[in-house]
Amino acid sequence: MLSVSGLDLDYGGAVALRGVDLTVGEGEMVALVGANGAGKTSLLAAVSGLHRPVRGRIDFLGTDLAAMPPHQVSRRGISLVPEGRRLFAHQTVLQNLMLGAYLERDAAARAGALDRVYELFPVLAERSGQRAGTLSGGEQQMVALGRALMMRPRLLMLDEPSLGISPKYTQLIFGVLGEIRRQGTTILLVEQNLRAALNLADRAYVLQTGSIVMSGPAAELAGSAEVKKSYLGL
Repeated sequence: MLSVSGLDLDYGGAVALRGVDLTVGEGEMVALVGANGAGKTSLLAAVSGLHRPVRGRIDFLGTDLAAMPPHQVSRRGISLVPEGRRLFAHQTVLQNLMLGAYLERDAAARAGALDRVYELFPVLAERSGQRAGTLSGGEQQMVALGRALMMRPRLLMLDEPSLGISPKYTQLIFGVLGEIRRQGTTILLVEQNLRAALNLADRAYVLQTGSIVMSGPAAELAGSAEVKKSYLGL
């Protein structure tokens, strides 16, 4: 579904990514792991169109996205749950969710997408009229994920979904990600909780200072002595 080839990205002359190659097959969950500053968020920004220009190729379902702006990327079926959630705090839960469906003109399709989000996160149905900024961190993360799902993406990308939320909500979020994947949505996951990410994903890539240094089945990387020492602190 997604093939990144020879991707280079700079920020004001500083190297963020250099020669990155990565693939995500349809129906897979792929984890992207590494230390802070390794370039994980930069890679998601490049794929989603939030950072331009980039060098290299970003092939999504046969189309090169490398020069495409964010609104066109989203129309192709890619949705990003950004680090920090980025909700509209003074708008209600429902208003935030409906922003994710702005491309959908069919009212029945929007209603169906909303029903799916409420099925995955029943608490959001209960809090639909509540301002998003008054929710707990875990509940806000549910809203951010629900907003991304409202556009019924082919590829769902998440940047640190467990950051700043309690273990209870982290477990809930990861359980929902597993269910979303089982329902057929392809997922590219950046996650600070490396154990959880590697336990959940099919395959994983390890980024270090902007380059891929390891890749393979997630279970194999989780058992790697090098990964344990360098990234899991074991």
